[in-house]
Amino acid sequence: MLLKSLEFFLAVAESGSFSLAAQKMYTVQSNITSHVKKLEEELGVVLLNRHNPVTLTNAGQQLHSYAVQMIALHNKAKKIFQDSDIDPNETIRLGSMETTAAIRLPQLLNECMQQYPNLPIELQTHPTGYLINAVQQGELDCAFVASKYVIPELYSYPIWQEQLVLVCPKQQTEFPDIATLAKTRFIAFRQGCSYRHAIELFLNDHSVPPSQIMEMGSLDGIVSCVELGVGFALLPKSYLTKVADKVSLSCFEINTESAHFTTYVVAQPPETWGSNLKQFIGFIEQQFIQKCA
Repeated sequence: MLLKSLEFFLAVAESGSFSLAAQKMYTVQSNITSHVKKLEEELGVVLLNRHNPVTLTNAGQQLHSYAVQMIALHNKAKKIFQDSDIDPNETIRLGSMETTAAIRLPQLLNECMQQYPNLPIELQTHPTGYLINAVQQGELDCAFVASKYVIPELYSYPIWQEQLVLVCPKQQTEFPDIATLAKTRFIAFRQGCSYRHAIELFLNDHSVPPSQIMEMGSLDGIVSCVELGVGFALLPKSYLTKVADKVSLSCFEINTESAHFTTYVVAQPPETWGSNLKQFIGFIEQQFIQKCA
């Protein structure tokens, strides 16, 4: 049952004439007649009394009610996907690294909510490796991940540049030497975190054997352990700048490529996006186009 056939049927019912329906639908009368006849054959009923004016049979009256509803639902769905309307039933499953959630997302989400106050978002925090896999498997709609490269086969839009710094206890007043780096454990998120991999690159840059890595499940936990002298960490400079007056740490810049990462928003290819995801990612793109202009 074609929507076009239902539209032609409704046009005849409302105008009482095949010729007037053809004029209304900008087509020829034979096209109207053909579609209505196919509907009748498909349903096995006579829909119209072909008098002057044309009137509905009992079966036609019954179909008329359904046809109006079907056309309305079709138009509503089309409007949701083509226009800027927000669908309250489509929750965006958003993933983020914990550092990004702490530093970058509050302002971004606040600005987004001002423009789209009814946009439903559900946020999860995980390491980059987990987030990429979750997007690939369809468990998340999009995610903020740290990488040095575009993620293959995913939509990847670069939004922030992050520089990692070496974070040490307050009593460490100068950049640690190789011996200190070699004997000190590093504290990091679990496997799959890009910043954890940066520790290995950092130590390799300084010709230091891989260090013992202590896993922590939260950003606050990592910072607290460093403050207490449990070990060192690599964290985004943007985060340390934000919390500088709240923590007691020594921070040292790292002048190697291993310290630089790009935060991407990643998602499945755009042709798979629902209306809300289109609006959300479109908002992100527009924000960073404006800031770069």
